[in-house]
Amino acid sequence: MTSKNRKIILLTIIIISFVSILIATFIFAEHLSRKNTPKKIYDVIKNLSLIDHKGDQFNKASLNGKPSLLFFGFTHCPEICPTTLSQLSEVTENLKTPINLTNIIFVTLDPKRDTQDHLKEYIQYFNKNVIAITGQISELKKFANNWNVFFETIGSSKENYNLNHTATVFMLDRIGGFRGTIAWGENEESIIDKIINLNKY
Repeated sequence: MTSKNRKIILLTIIIISFVSILIATFIFAEHLSRKNTPKKIYDVIKNLSLIDHKGDQFNKASLNGKPSLLFFGFTHCPEICPTTLSQLSEVTENLKTPINLTNIIFVTLDPKRDTQDHLKEYIQYFNKNVIAITGQISELKKFANNWNVFFETIGSSKENYNLNHTATVFMLDRIGGFRGTIAWGENEESIIDKIINLNKY
């Protein structure tokens, strides 16, 4: 066997090995993705005690069989929460029916300050399709955990404190299934495309 042939064989082996690794990585990533896919929202909330800003139990009927944009935050949030809710409100409001009827679900991570009455007043500044959710902190943690939402309290004051939290918006189809995310700071054109596609499911 010539030196040239050896190099060709060696190169072929390297290429095959590299492709095999890529395929294995892709399969593992797909498996991991399916494993970590959040449960349908209906399957989660049926075991929780949460209420909306009207004082009604938050359940399957609350979503009226419509697609939803799910976001976790708190009303004392200085930037991310009001910006996100304003952007989602504006985008969905400007889209044609039935897309502009998409639910926007705002789940507080600060139930101590975000009472039902306070949430009701807060969401008046946004789209009429915003549903604000609160409950006991233990219930809210269980709800947030389904989407791997992180949050922590910053500051030692009992009244003046802030929260660090996941700023991702989770997209849910008409039957409550997870259909992707909208990132904090994502451009409006991309958000519009995602919401339009969400309404096709």
